[in-house]
Amino acid sequence: MKKFALVIAFILILTAVEITNTNDVNGKILYVGGGEGNYTTIQQAVNDAGNGDRIYIYSGVYHERVTVTKSISISGESKNGTVIDAGYNGSAVKLNSNGVKISNITIRNGGGGEGDALIKVSSAENEIRNCILNTCRNGILMSRDGNKVSDCEISENGNGIELQSDSNAVSGCVFYKNGMGMEVINASDNTISGCVFHTNGIGLYMENSAGNRINRCNVYKNSGNEGGIFLIGSNENFITNSSVDHNVWSIRLVDSNKNEITGCQVNDSRFGIRFESANMNRIYHCNVTHNRYGIYFEKCTLDRVNFNNIENNHMYGLYAKLSTVNARYNWWGSVTGPSGNKLSPHIAKVSHMPWLIRPVNFAGKSVSRDKHAIDAPSDSISYGTANIHKSPSGTGNANTGDWDPLVDLKLKVKVIRVRNLGVESKKVFSAVDIHGMKNESNISEGIDIYPDWSAVQNVPDEKENIPVSIRIFEKGILSENEVIATNLVYNMERGEWYGDDYVGDENGYGHVVGNGYEMWFEIEFNDYDGDGLTYWEEKNVYHTDPQANDSGKDFNGDGIPIEWEDRWGYDPFENNSESEDDPDHDGLTNLQEWQQSKWLSDPFRKDIFMEVDSMLDRSGSLYVLPEKSKQMLYSSFTRHNIMMHIDDGGMGGGGEEIPYNKKITYHETNEIYWKYFLHNDITNERKGVFHYVIFCSYGAITRGGYSFQGLDNLDGFVLAIQYIYDWRVRESHRELSTASLFMHELGHNLGLFEYTFGGIDNESCNTPTHAGWWKYASYKSCLNYRYSFSLVDYSDGSRGENDYDDWSNINLSFFKHSTYY
Repeated sequence: MKKFALVIAFILILTAVEITNTNDVNGKILYVGGGEGNYTTIQQAVNDAGNGDRIYIYSGVYHERVTVTKSISISGESKNGTVIDAGYNGSAVKLNSNGVKISNITIRNGGGGEGDALIKVSSAENEIRNCILNTCRNGILMSRDGNKVSDCEISENGNGIELQSDSNAVSGCVFYKNGMGMEVINASDNTISGCVFHTNGIGLYMENSAGNRINRCNVYKNSGNEGGIFLIGSNENFITNSSVDHNVWSIRLVDSNKNEITGCQVNDSRFGIRFESANMNRIYHCNVTHNRYGIYFEKCTLDRVNFNNIENNHMYGLYAKLSTVNARYNWWGSVTGPSGNKLSPHIAKVSHMPWLIRPVNFAGKSVSRDKHAIDAPSDSISYGTANIHKSPSGTGNANTGDWDPLVDLKLKVKVIRVRNLGVESKKVFSAVDIHGMKNESNISEGIDIYPDWSAVQNVPDEKENIPVSIRIFEKGILSENEVIATNLVYNMERGEWYGDDYVGDENGYGHVVGNGYEMWFEIEFNDYDGDGLTYWEEKNVYHTDPQANDSGKDFNGDGIPIEWEDRWGYDPFENNSESEDDPDHDGLTNLQEWQQSKWLSDPFRKDIFMEVDSMLDRSGSLYVLPEKSKQMLYSSFTRHNIMMHIDDGGMGGGGEEIPYNKKITYHETNEIYWKYFLHNDITNERKGVFHYVIFCSYGAITRGGYSFQGLDNLDGFVLAIQYIYDWRVRESHRELSTASLFMHELGHNLGLFEYTFGGIDNESCNTPTHAGWWKYASYKSCLNYRYSFSLVDYSDGSRGENDYDDWSNINLSFFKHSTYY
C-alpha cells in the first residue's frame, strides 16, 4: 500500500507540473526557423497564433519588424543566437495587446524616430525577460501600466528604458553605453531593483515622477560630466540599499521634495549627494565617503541628514548654501565631530549637535556588482599604415621624353586659405614660382581669408621634377614682410610633391604653418581625362585608360574612390581594410576622412569636426558663436598640429535654429541632440565624425556649460550663452569667455576629467579663499576653473609641480570610445 501511495503521489506531482506548464502556454506551439515546415518569419507565426499560444524561434537572424496584437508568449532558442534585426528602421517589436511574454531574444538596430523602440509597449501586464536590447532611440518605451522587465542587457540606446507609465517593475537588468540608462518621465509607483547602471550619460533619470522605488542597485562610472541618479521635479521617491559611486554627482535632486535616501553607499564622486531647491528630503543610514563634496545643499529647507557615516570627503563632508539642514546624530570620522572642513555652512543654518562618537553600523549593502555587471565591450583599435609613395613592381620607367603625350603639361598652384594665428586682420598677398616663373596675386585682407589665388604655368613635358615655391607676404604701410615660404618639388610621374611639405607630415599635406600664419594650398596638373591620375600611373601602375575619367570609381570596394587613395598613397586595387584604419589616431577612419575631404580633412594630420546649433534668445536673435571666438579656437589647436573645423552654418549641417527655452533640462538636451544633430536618424553619418554643440540660454546646471552623452558615447556639450553674458558685458570679454568655455567642455569630450587630474573641474580653484586656487595656480588650462573664463588653451605640463600636460593626454577618439573612471 505504501508503494502504491507513493506511485499515486508521484503521478499527481507530474500532473500538477504538466498542468502548470499548460497554463503557461495554454495553447499550441508555433515554430519559426529551424527547418522545413516551420514558419520563415516571426510575423507570420504571430498572425496565425491565438491567445494563449506560444511562438518558439530557432537561432538565426530575422530581418523584420513584429507587431503583436494577441496575448501570446514569444521565446528564442537562446538570447545570443535568436536575433530580431529591424534594419535601423522604426520599432522592432510592438506590443499592442495585454499579457504578452517575450524572452531569450536579441533585438537590435531600431530607428531613431521619437517614438521608436526595440520593444514598444503600448499595452499592460506584459513580461520581458532575459533579452539583449542594442541600438535604438529607446531600448524599451513603456507607455502603459503594470509591465515587468527582468534580467535584460540594454546597451547603446538613447534611453535604455523610458517609462511613461505607472506600477511597472524592472529588476536584474544591466544598462550600459546608453545616453540615459533609464528615464522615468511623469510616472509613479514603479520599482527598479537589483539593476546595474554603468558607462551611461546618466544612470537613472526621473522627471516629474513620484512614489518610485530604487532598491539594491549599482550605479557607477557613468559619464565623467553627468552622473548617477538624478531627480528633477520628483517627489516622495525612495532610493534604498544601493551602491552609487564614481560619478560626477552620484545622487542629485533638483526641485524635488520629500524623497528618502537610506542604506546607501555613496563614494568616490565629485558630489556624493547634491540637493538644489529640494526640501523636506531625508538621508538616513548611508555611508558617504571619499567624495569631493560629501553632501551638498543649495537653497534647500527642512532637509534631514541623520545617522550617517560622513567621513574622508576631500573638501567638505557637508556643505550648505542658503539652506536649513538638520544634520544631527551623524558620525563625522572623529569623536570631536565635524571639525575642520567636514562641515561648511555658507549663509546657512545647519544643526549638527549632538553628533555620534562612533560609526553607524548597518547592513545597507547593494547587490554584488560582480553578479550583474557586464562591462561594455573593450574598444581595441588597430591602426594601419598607408603605403605612402609605394613604388610599382616590375614596371620600369615608361617615360620616352613626354610624361603625358595626350596634353601640353601645365601646373596649377592654388592658395586656398590663409589665416592669421594672432586673430588679427591683415593685408596679405602671395608670390608663386613654378619652374622659375614668378606669379604674384592681388592683396586680400582679413583674419581668415579664402582668396582664390591661383597661378598656372607651362612646364617642360619631359621634365620629371618641377621646382615650386609659395610665399605669403604681409603688406604693411611702408614694407612687405614675408611670413610663409615653402619650397617644393612636384613629381610628374606620381602627381605629388615633397620638400618642405609632404604626405604624412605632422601639420598636414598642403598645409604650412610659420611666423604667426598658416596656409593651405593645392597643386594640380592638366591630365587629359581629368581624374587626377598621371598618365604614367594609369599606364604602368593601375592599368587604367588615361583617356577615360576614373574619378569616383571604387575598384576595391572599400567605399573610397581611386583618386583619394592615390593621393594618400594607398593601393586602390588591393582589397583590404584600409578604409577603417585611423593612421593619425584622431578617431576618424580613412573612409570618414575621405567623406570630409572637401573640408581639408587629412588622414595623417589630426582633425576635429564640430557642429554648432544655436537657440533663439527671448528677442528672437540667435546665440551665435562669435567669429573671433572661433578663430581663437582654431589657433589654439593649430599650434598643436590639430585642425579644428567648426560648422556653424557653412558646412551643410550646422547653424540650425533651436526654439527659445529659458532653461533646458538633461531630458530636453538629449531631445535636441536627436532632433537637430541626428535628425532622428540613428545611422546619421555625422555621428562618429562631428562633436555636437548646443548654444542655449541656460542649461541643466547653473554654470557655463556641460558635456552630455546623447547615445552611446560622450560627443556633445552645451554652452549656456546667457549665463556667460550675465558675467561678461564687454563684447571682447564675451568672445574670450565663449571660446574658453567651448574649449573647456570640449576637453571632456577628449577624455579629460577631474579623475584624470586633480586641477580639472575643481571647485576649490574658484576663488583665492580656497586652497586649490593656490595649489593649482601653475596649471594654466581652461579646464582649471581659475582660468576657464579667460584662457583659450590647455596646459602643456611645463610649469612644474601641480601642472599637467593636457595636450599630450587628450584622446581624440574618446568621443567614439568613451569609458569613465
